[in-house]
Amino acid sequence: MKPLYWIAAGLALVVFTKAPADRYDYSEVLGNAFVLIGWIKLARTRPEIPLRLTLWYLAVVAFLLSTVLSAADARAWLDDADTAVVWAASLPALGFQATLCHALTRQARTAGARGGWWWTVAETGILVALVSTVLYDGAGWSWLYGVGTLGLAGVLLVIVLCLVYGPAVWAGGPEPDPEPEPT
Repeated sequence: MKPLYWIAAGLALVVFTKAPADRYDYSEVLGNAFVLIGWIKLARTRPEIPLRLTLWYLAVVAFLLSTVLSAADARAWLDDADTAVVWAASLPALGFQATLCHALTRQARTAGARGGWWWTVAETGILVALVSTVLYDGAGWSWLYGVGTLGLAGVLLVIVLCLVYGPAVWAGGPEPDPEPEPT
């Protein structure tokens, strides 16, 4: 399976599933494991991808954090925690997605691919949501209520973009077979 397909499947698992309050959230861990597998495959097939080390750190930290916070007691604690702690817990996963969008924008631009600017749109949505959440909760800017929805839209756009651009060579897809020589 293509690397971006793994990432899309993992993000879809994380976004669209939720465990009961008294159960371990296996879907969160499995989803982040899929994202990590996708990143490993992408890093192997496209060694020139920018921000490799940052993406490695963020993918591993997001996976480890999801493993720790998937227990029912940890999720209950997180529900009662300060909003800054909840925001900090989501930072590695959202940071990975925003950084991946940035790296794939550069990959698309280098390859001369059309439509690469959609990765920038997704990155911007995620970053605006991260900053607006801090300002809404920390600074009390209540007029920013609902802007965090841009983050969800950005994540959904990342899923769609991973599915659309998964086969692209610059995004870790397979090299096309050479044309046979006419005889």
